[in-house]
Amino acid sequence: MSREEMNRPVSLSHLERMTDCFGLIQHANYSLPDFRTGYTTDDNARALVVALKHHRLYGDTRSLELVEQYLSFLMYAQTPEGRFHNFIGYDRRPLDAVGSEDAFGRSLWALGHVLASPPRPGLAGPAERLLHESLPWVEKLNHPRSKAYCIAGLYWWAQAERTDRPRAEKLTRALAEYLLTRYHEHCGPGWDWVLPEFTYANAALPQAFFRAYQLLGDEECLEVGRRTLDFLLRVSEAEGVVSVVGNQEWLQPDTSPGPARFDQQPIEASLLVQADLTGYEVTGEVRYLRHARRSLEWFYGRNVRGLSLYDPETGGCFDALMEHGVNQNRGAESTVSLLLARLVMEEAHRKLAGRLLSEEEEPERKPSSAARAEGPRAL
Repeated sequence: MSREEMNRPVSLSHLERMTDCFGLIQHANYSLPDFRTGYTTDDNARALVVALKHHRLYGDTRSLELVEQYLSFLMYAQTPEGRFHNFIGYDRRPLDAVGSEDAFGRSLWALGHVLASPPRPGLAGPAERLLHESLPWVEKLNHPRSKAYCIAGLYWWAQAERTDRPRAEKLTRALAEYLLTRYHEHCGPGWDWVLPEFTYANAALPQAFFRAYQLLGDEECLEVGRRTLDFLLRVSEAEGVVSVVGNQEWLQPDTSPGPARFDQQPIEASLLVQADLTGYEVTGEVRYLRHARRSLEWFYGRNVRGLSLYDPETGGCFDALMEHGVNQNRGAESTVSLLLARLVMEEAHRKLAGRLLSEEEEPERKPSSAARAEGPRAL
């Protein structure tokens, strides 16, 4: 990714194209929204974080309008019991009795972002109500990734002025202990991972350990976060470039000859960028910063096919890197994934005074004990 591209403002043009007066449409038919597919809370929660970050970086009124729109969608999607529908038809009727745990976790994560830095005071109240009504369900979750998303949400909630920090820490500790237990159950020679296989949204797991460390100061979370992220980076490499584990076949310890090369999903590269930058916040290790940039460049053609997934004509992102090209549809998840990767990198770019490291610019360094004592950096 060129410095010129890095310095270009992040455009929300395709996100706006995919958003109607109710919310973000789930899928696209090429570059046009496919209204028949309706909406998901998964996508609207992630789009809420995109709009928040975009407004914080650029201060434009349109991204603030999108914040309000996506937050209103979450209000509509929440059930009276505090959970969330995930699939909602184009006629605005919920298509499920209750949504997935992933949708729940992503909603909590998005609400935590709103409360950590509300773009206007009037939005904190609705977000706080939604979050508090959802908290009783956090301890009832079963799936590791939903727990990981919740840790991230609780971390951001703990940064808010109006927060019950002891409750956030208590919930985070229980979630982190579960993930640590799963790690010790499954890790072994050649397999430094939390689960018996790689499936989807993999980098959310090491990032959750880093966030738990930031909130709790638990050294085991820091160590396991580093180990799992390092392992993920090793298996997400091929031919000298980032090559995220494809979804043609899940990766397991005995998978031969190695990770599925295709279809590579934008969500995986985006979460690598986010986990890398969190790893840099926590450890100060420049290699994570370098890898974050390489993971972002995956979108722009630094991948095993040398094909860009960014569509400059629409501002959207193609849905997958496939063996013989790219999936021509530009749906919500892929576009939101690219936007999140761009925006968190832009945040880091500004924090580092406009100088993001290339692989040749600075040698690796380890954080000193004094730097560790100062606590994590906020990017």
